[in-house]
Amino acid sequence: MADTTLEIEFRRWEARQAPGERADPIWSLHAYRLARYLLDEARADVGSHNHRVSFAARDQLISCVASISANIGEGCSRQTQRDRARFYAYALGSAREAVSWYAAIGDALPTGTSAVRAAALTSIRRLLLGILRRRTDPTWRRR
Repeated sequence: MADTTLEIEFRRWEARQAPGERADPIWSLHAYRLARYLLDEARADVGSHNHRVSFAARDQLISCVASISANIGEGCSRQTQRDRARFYAYALGSAREAVSWYAAIGDALPTGTSAVRAAALTSIRRLLLGILRRRTDPTWRRR
């Protein structure tokens, strides 16, 4: 159910994005698009209307979620495989941190929201792990 909801919400979000952002080559990277979607959703989840989330948790969640897309963007801009992999690993760490922060505020969110966010984070982690495996495994070849 969460995966289906994620897919629907993600497609709606994607359709609303500015043409200039969609024209950037990084837009072709699904992990980046999911990370950007999650950032917008996280900001809405802990917005000023949600008084059940502490300021500290709000700041931590937004910081780690923003770090995912920021580090993917930074990695895409690097010249060497090693530099790219380092930033993708940072993004992976931030995605794992976000899982914990979403768990911490889950009770303050509408029913089902945490499951949809967890599904997005799971997809991002899988995609980043695949990217890292391809970038760091010398035996991997494109088919």
